[in-house]
Amino acid sequence: MKKYLKYILLGILTAMMLSCNSFMDLDPKNTYNETTAFSSIENVDLYVKSFYGLFYSVAQNNVAPEQMRDGISDLVKYSWYGVSSGLVNRFLYGNLQMNADQNFRSNWSSMYSYIRRCNEYFTDVSQYGKDLDPEQLKIRTAETRFIRAFAYQQLVVYHGGVILRISEDKVDGPNERAKARSSEEECWTFILDEYAKAAADLPDRWSAAETGRLTKGAAYGMIARAALYAKRWEKAAEACDKVLGMGYALMPGKTAAEYMRIFTQPGNSELIMASYFQQGIGMKQHRFNNFFCPPYDFKAAGISEGTIGATAAPSDEYASSFDILVNGQYTPFDWKKLASYGNKPFDNREPRFYASILYNDAEWRGRKLQLYKGGTDGYMDFAVGGQDNVHRTTTGYLFRKFLDDSKTINYSSLLSATYWTEMRLSEIYLIRSEANARMNDFKKAYADLKVVRDRVGLPELSVKNTWDEYLKDLSKERICELGLEGHRYLDLVRWDMAEKVLDHSKLHGIRISPIAGGFSYERVECDPVDRLFPRKYLVFPIPKAEIQDNTLCKQNPGW
Repeated sequence: MKKYLKYILLGILTAMMLSCNSFMDLDPKNTYNETTAFSSIENVDLYVKSFYGLFYSVAQNNVAPEQMRDGISDLVKYSWYGVSSGLVNRFLYGNLQMNADQNFRSNWSSMYSYIRRCNEYFTDVSQYGKDLDPEQLKIRTAETRFIRAFAYQQLVVYHGGVILRISEDKVDGPNERAKARSSEEECWTFILDEYAKAAADLPDRWSAAETGRLTKGAAYGMIARAALYAKRWEKAAEACDKVLGMGYALMPGKTAAEYMRIFTQPGNSELIMASYFQQGIGMKQHRFNNFFCPPYDFKAAGISEGTIGATAAPSDEYASSFDILVNGQYTPFDWKKLASYGNKPFDNREPRFYASILYNDAEWRGRKLQLYKGGTDGYMDFAVGGQDNVHRTTTGYLFRKFLDDSKTINYSSLLSATYWTEMRLSEIYLIRSEANARMNDFKKAYADLKVVRDRVGLPELSVKNTWDEYLKDLSKERICELGLEGHRYLDLVRWDMAEKVLDHSKLHGIRISPIAGGFSYERVECDPVDRLFPRKYLVFPIPKAEIQDNTLCKQNPGW
């Protein structure tokens, strides 16, 4: 079977690197055959780097608004009913059913596309790579192995056990279409084994010019995450220990400015795995600012009013998770205690609040935000009808994390260039904390929570000795530390809390009004009807096309 290998030199390849100059020596071509692809390590590099498109396809600051994982959680509210054809709002209100015929959130086809491309590499490398430096080739093979495991991981967390097409001798063709699903346990075993093989051959570090490529730390970090999902607590903790011994370090975070550098300083000491973007015409940019920036940014950009921003916004459930400093002590925030805060709910919040959320009267690009009705950035109460494409927050908040504050953005040819943080060191501490709690070692579990909280100046928590009590502390810490980074929805599912938190619920926002000497605040429901999340939604259905084409593939129960 003849295969052709496509390379996107000014797209995926420049996107994954902070500097793309080293890739401009090769004459661009549309396709190469196997002999050319394996004629040099440089060409193999281009081949393997094309697989990195997978990471950009799942980067939560690069996906379409309706594909945000946290967009189905309690952290995010979509601002008008028809956002992205109303997919998320219709889904949550029960007017758009998830089923095997249509599931706008399924990643089945795209992940299997990457899996097939990786399998083609494995099939070809032993035949065509014999004359290449074996040590260098081993690293490229390890990258491919990691990427294939990552694609399977994306499938398993949504669909449960899937079809493992993992032969490295040949690529499955039409005659191998019929193949049964492996169990979820078997899938996790394969994924973890693949990451371990990748870890053995990946380098500890790459040169600065290769920033963004997979490392040994990324492989061990992903073992930790996958083992947590697989409920293999000891393996998760062991993998965390490996990562923590590799020289990564938490960034300073006692102030909001310090903490923000986690998301603005490329290659910083905390980053384990990141996807880099580059602003400029023809470069790999993303539209996060277009979707989520303060709406009045249209003015400075010289574009039409009502065309950008506030597509979705943080819920008050998210914003109120961040503690507030009262009389020198951080305490849980509570709207009922507004008077004791001097009627200033957004002052003296812990540093992560300011790095995650924009709020009324916040400084943004040389101005103060006006997130109230009639203000420059505006506010509106959410309604099911009559609000078509209205770029206004319905929660009184806007996103800050992953927004690009560059004044060069013009929302057409010059877009956002903030990198996506797929994994960073604080997640490793939180994984190890959870794994130890699952093994009933709550002292160790809280020791790791302390490390994460110490970084931002929060007090040490008292040790709870039951899983349910510990989970309250862990859940809040993961919200404040990892919110908008794509973990919350999957956390709720794996903790078996999604139905409890999301089904028959309503999110809240803050309606703000200017008054003499300041503002008044009213906490309001920003869902007009209950959100629905039946238990069957915990596992996605297998797409109907797969069931029809693969006679041995069985559907998930309930679908």
